[in-house]
Amino acid sequence: MKTLILKRTKKFFIIPTSPFNFDGTFHKPSHFPNKLKLDDWKPKEYCQTFRVDRDLFAIVIKDKGTLLRPKLEITIYSRANLNAQYLEKIKQEIIYRFGLNFNLSEFNRLIKSDKRFYPIFKKWIGMRSSSQYTLYELLIIAIVLQNTTVRRSQQMLDSLLASFGTKVSFDNKTLWTIWLPKELENVSEEELRALKVGYRAKFIKKLSENFVDGKVDEFKLRDFDKENTKEELMKLYGVGPETARILLFETYHFYDVFDHIAPWQQKIYSRLFYGKKLVSANKIYNDIKSQYGKYSMLAVHYIWEDIFWKRTTKNIPWLEKEIRL
Repeated sequence: MKTLILKRTKKFFIIPTSPFNFDGTFHKPSHFPNKLKLDDWKPKEYCQTFRVDRDLFAIVIKDKGTLLRPKLEITIYSRANLNAQYLEKIKQEIIYRFGLNFNLSEFNRLIKSDKRFYPIFKKWIGMRSSSQYTLYELLIIAIVLQNTTVRRSQQMLDSLLASFGTKVSFDNKTLWTIWLPKELENVSEEELRALKVGYRAKFIKKLSENFVDGKVDEFKLRDFDKENTKEELMKLYGVGPETARILLFETYHFYDVFDHIAPWQQKIYSRLFYGKKLVSANKIYNDIKSQYGKYSMLAVHYIWEDIFWKRTTKNIPWLEKEIRL
């Protein structure tokens, strides 16, 4: 087991666009909580391991502002001293991944017309769609989430992290990070299967090879439109339309990708939007698209995360049945 100790620190500030909801942006209760933690959150403070290129850091982000006058204090933990140019690179990566410079004024005007759900939108106003992960890291998580229960996904990711991940120690904290694609170069599919990930072993192996071979440039895709980004993502092994859709929203911040409703999502949407056990996927799709348009996925994200925030303090039997954690 590898442990990386990070002692050197640099600090800077970021001013997100206003309004800004710190806790809603940096903590997503709908994401599954694995035991070998990749990040940690408490009100007004968030920390995680953080890769930029091949370099590994840890970041601690503290809320030093208000909803309308936001200000974030960022502390970077590293092995070596960081020059101003590299610090700026890290800063811009944080801004991009967490959508800190997004202008949501049009969306904030649109949601006022939704009388039923405006109380939820108002509660979370300023929340951003965000992904703390690199493209490769998010794809690994997507693979372990395929066709199984959340508990099983937790077990698989923890097993993979214990074998190939890196434990990171900083500021009296310990977190984990997902391995680099190249680190699986000499790992066989059989070795991966031994970790009880099943058919996913082939996906993980082939996907890692795709990244080593440079099949997709994560950063160039940030300048592409939605359709071209989707086309490039689907060149990666095992990435189909649904995985691409998730990446388009979480990694590349396209807000209109409410294009598919999985059966388990259909049941949750039926409860959230209609208070019924099951509503047809077509009706859900058409109603959301007609009401929220180009912000359809972002609107659903607000309502989706709200019920999972409620779950942190209240037992919701129908939700527990669907997520099977």
